[in-house]
Amino acid sequence: MNSETRAILMRKLMTICPVCGKQIYGRDIDINNIEKSRSKIDHWPLRYVHCHDNGNFPMHALMIYIDANFSVRGLETSDFVKIQK
Repeated sequence: MNSETRAILMRKLMTICPVCGKQIYGRDIDINNIEKSRSKIDHWPLRYVHCHDNGNFPMHALMIYIDANFSVRGLETSDFVKIQK
């Protein structure tokens, strides 16, 4: 991916969270890391979990399905999130 395409994708509005209305951009889902890992991805669409809160809403997760052209093909939400290390 060339630097101009990468810059456009970083500014691209990917989706809007149906729970809180937060706008999710390419920079929020780490497009650069996905692009670097492209050779390790064995199927598309890629499932990407984005956890966030937005002021009046508690932490929740958004499962974003991203195709090989970095377009969102679907999403699901979860109101309950537990992250363990």
